[in-house]
Amino acid sequence: MNDSEDWEQDVVEPVLRVLHQAGVAVTADVVATNLDAVLDDAPSAAEVDAALAELVEDNLVRPFADADGYYVITDRGSGHVGNELDEEGFGFVD
Repeated sequence: MNDSEDWEQDVVEPVLRVLHQAGVAVTADVVATNLDAVLDDAPSAAEVDAALAELVEDNLVRPFADADGYYVITDRGSGHVGNELDEEGFGFVD
C-alpha cells in the first residue's frame, strides 16, 4: 500500500464515514473529536481539515449553506459509503 492509499484508508474514509453517520452538518473539530473517541491512532485536526478539502474536491462532501466551517455529506458521498466502504465501521459518538 502506498502513502496515498494509506491516507485514504486512515484519514479520508473515516472522515467521510463520520459525516455519513452524523446525518447533519458538522465542523472539522466535531469530526476530529468523534474520530479520537473511536480510533487508536486518530487523525489530527489538521489532517481532518485536509481530508475535508479533498472530499469537497471529489464532490463527496460540501460546505453547508452559509455556515462557515460546517460540512455535510453529498448524495454521492453517501452512495460511496454505502457501496464502497466496509459495512463494519465505527459509529458516530453522541
